Amino acid sequence: MHCALCFSLFLPLAGFLILMAFADRIPRLPTYIISCATVCLSFISFAAILIIYTYTGMLPHSDTLYTWIPIEQLHTDISLRIDPLSLLMALIVTGIGFLIHVYSIGYIEHEEDFARYFACLNFFIFAMLLLVLADNLLLLFVGWEGVGLASYLLIGYWYFRPAAARAATKAFVVNRIGDFGLLLGLLLAFHLFGTTHIATISEMASQQYDKGDTLLTIMTLLFFVGAIGKSAQLPLHVWLPDAMEGPTPVSALIHAATMVNAGVYLIVRLHPVFMMTPQTLQLVGVVGAATALYAALSAVGQTDLKRVLAYSTVSQLGLMFLACGSGAFYSAMFHLTTHAFVKALLFLSAGNVVHMMQGTTELNKMGGLSKNFPYTHWLFFIGVLALSGVPPLATFFSKDLILEQEYLAGFEVLFYIGLAASILTAFYLTRVYCLTFFGTAKLPPQILSQIKEAPRIMLLPVFILGTLAIIGGFLGFTFGKTPLLEGFLKEVGVTLAEKKLSSGFILTPETWYAVGGAFFGIITAGILYLRFADRLGAPLSILKHSFYVDQLYELIIVTPLKSLARLITNFFEMGIFDGCIRLVTANVNRTASLLITMQSGQIRSYAAWIVIGVVVLMIYLVF
Repeated sequence: MHCALCFSLFLPLAGFLILMAFADRIPRLPTYIISCATVCLSFISFAAILIIYTYTGMLPHSDTLYTWIPIEQLHTDISLRIDPLSLLMALIVTGIGFLIHVYSIGYIEHEEDFARYFACLNFFIFAMLLLVLADNLLLLFVGWEGVGLASYLLIGYWYFRPAAARAATKAFVVNRIGDFGLLLGLLLAFHLFGTTHIATISEMASQQYDKGDTLLTIMTLLFFVGAIGKSAQLPLHVWLPDAMEGPTPVSALIHAATMVNAGVYLIVRLHPVFMMTPQTLQLVGVVGAATALYAALSAVGQTDLKRVLAYSTVSQLGLMFLACGSGAFYSAMFHLTTHAFVKALLFLSAGNVVHMMQGTTELNKMGGLSKNFPYTHWLFFIGVLALSGVPPLATFFSKDLILEQEYLAGFEVLFYIGLAASILTAFYLTRVYCLTFFGTAKLPPQILSQIKEAPRIMLLPVFILGTLAIIGGFLGFTFGKTPLLEGFLKEVGVTLAEKKLSSGFILTPETWYAVGGAFFGIITAGILYLRFADRLGAPLSILKHSFYVDQLYELIIVTPLKSLARLITNFFEMGIFDGCIRLVTANVNRTASLLITMQSGQIRSYAAWIVIGVVVLMIYLVF
């Protein structure tokens, strides 16, 4: 088990090191083989570990690879946690990551700097694996920063494009705000418990502190700040839509398998501590609900295909936080799993269109493309139906479970907010599907005739994801017995409502609302954008600009900071700091000039100075 775990974790890192070492001279085929094979073998190895873990009755445990900081007061090891939660995340990361690697072979076929791209993909996979497998907060923080670095490198892959460089910088800076909160929470946890070991902290929290304790609440709030940054929740969501400037497979990897799931994972991993702080959990639910609705409304007004999907991710992550806020941690992980399948499907389907249209993402340049993309448009439609919550597709089961749990827990207002976000999801996804594949073609016929379906190397991963989007919901739903995923994730806590709703199709009023809302959103958008698209005009400005949050940040944060930087640069640095340095330099020069006159080279002068020195010294000693 020890060797298999090391093999699974470090294979992607080995691929990264090899590709970066020979990036300037390695051919394409070896690059593809190394990058894809390392992730594929990692996935197979994790699958083998899962089988061994399940069928041998193995208990959750930690495997220490190396003694990292052997200080008595700290004593942090490079130690990996093997339990159902970490194995599920590892399989999602490597499984979806492998499909995206294969897809990228076709997407990056025209790029000259292909080795750097695949190297960074491998590093992204390794950093996320380190994050989810870490058994202590310090090692988790290393992986946390690693995925931040990887996202910066991949979002800015086309660094020669100013928009991509700005988006990468924005993602990096905004995430540093959340990371600072996580770091403070880590330090506070070490101060309170004397360790960074996650399982020990979870155990000691309930033994040493009362429920709702102030220090515990502050600590979980700081962890939540870190989760907000990584998972792009209000108010630190602004980096994720701009991250669409990177290659589409990178967007799929960030949104489906890696970075944005880190915040949800952190809360679920530390759920025993969060359960001790109901005030923080309530805030988690409120922020999740507000983000879900805000992002759904923003998605309605977007005119860029990838930005619609980006705001969709923000909204769905909001639903996961909404589930965590009511203590439905299993529901959150179930939705994280199904969302990974569906969102990867949507992004890679959109990537087919973007790639074959030479990078075009604007909806006003699309339309009537269903004949050009006979497979892609059906695969995209499956993703639309699945994420909209149409039964029996994957996310219907997980999304319905979240809404049901929210209502049964007594959070009726949050339930209706989540329901509204779910209905809007069906509306804006159907809207973008209609504007892309149906309606009046925006391109001239001679150009439209040259656009064709994506190559097979890009279609194969999308077909696999389409299949998972259809059947993936049955991981967490069965008739009459415990679902596979529920039995596997029982350590995160499964509520009675979750057990009942996952083992039989119960048509509660909340289920009817969710299903009816999904069909209402799909039908309404279909009628509007298939029959009246030319008459609707541009979307509302407030929705297109996402309620002007970016502009507000620019006004109240960015502009004052730039003014302060100019003031420091032009006045303090030039006038005071540099002035002081110049003054000291001038005085040193004047002193040096005075001392030079003493070095005349004449023996009589030196003798006179010696006599003067002796006289001064004698006067000093006498008086």
